[in-house]
Amino acid sequence: MLKDVIWYLPENIKNIINEYIENKNISNFIEEIRMRSNGNLSIKNGQEIISIYDKISKNDIQETFENICENSVYSYTKQISEGFITIKGGNRVGIVGTAVIENDKVININDISSLNFRIAKEIKDVSVPILKYILDVKNNTIYNTLIISAPRMWKNNTFKRYSKKNI
Repeated sequence: MLKDVIWYLPENIKNIINEYIENKNISNFIEEIRMRSNGNLSIKNGQEIISIYDKISKNDIQETFENICENSVYSYTKQISEGFITIKGGNRVGIVGTAVIENDKVININDISSLNFRIAKEIKDVSVPILKYILDVKNNTIYNTLIISAPRMWKNNTFKRYSKKNI
């Protein structure tokens, strides 16, 4: 949820985002918040990316990053080396910076220059149409199941295309 993400941002950035979403009434539709050092603050709303502020400082990025890491960057080194940190509510923050490589593996990211908050969304009842393919009611168990799809394609759409009838 958006409120889980906004908590990590510096006060000035929170105010900008809150004012923007109040004026546009779009809080339920925001998928991403993007911050670029010495660049802009953008919101992704469906397929549209809207720049709402153009003066993100290196300090804004640093403060946000420290908030994400709960002021203990070292304890998040493993996640940072994977390029993202998972925060409250299942939201993820993508990290851009200078990769520190050791033995052909990224072990850390320094000089953080951009952060991309990906806001998790619950889509209620999206699985209802496929439950009959997943639940073995007769034996009170679940079939071995793997559901995959491209981002934003909703897993049930993929399942309809590749159901048992089509495989």
